Amino acid sequence: MAERMQRYGNGELDLDFRQIAITADDVRSGRLATHDVNTRDVNYARYREECLREGLDPTISVEVEALRPGLLRERLSEEIEGLVDDIRRWNIESRAEEADRELLRALQGVARRIVRGEPAVEDDRDE
Repeated sequence: MAERMQRYGNGELDLDFRQIAITADDVRSGRLATHDVNTRDVNYARYREECLREGLDPTISVEVEALRPGLLRERLSEEIEGLVDDIRRWNIESRAEEADRELLRALQGVARRIVRGEPAVEDDRDE
């Protein structure tokens, strides 16, 4: 991915790629489900080089789905939070973003009822 972004970005992208989800240490641990690699894949040569550089067996592969969802979420959160200068502001913005999502979900429900020909808001007066 990093190579492709550099190649197709014409040097105009300033990106920092980091291995977060599955690391070489995860693969070395032997605790994750593995599968055989398709050595006929056009990307195999590059994959093999990278594995050998990391001291890994290039004939096996581990998918990101092999990680517990909680662990993946935790790793991503730690990495993101490590990049945030003002965690207080980050938390405020996150809460505001969640409130916006709730509003959009509510509006989506109203729009769905209108499209179905139902009242936009449920009427409590009938009770």
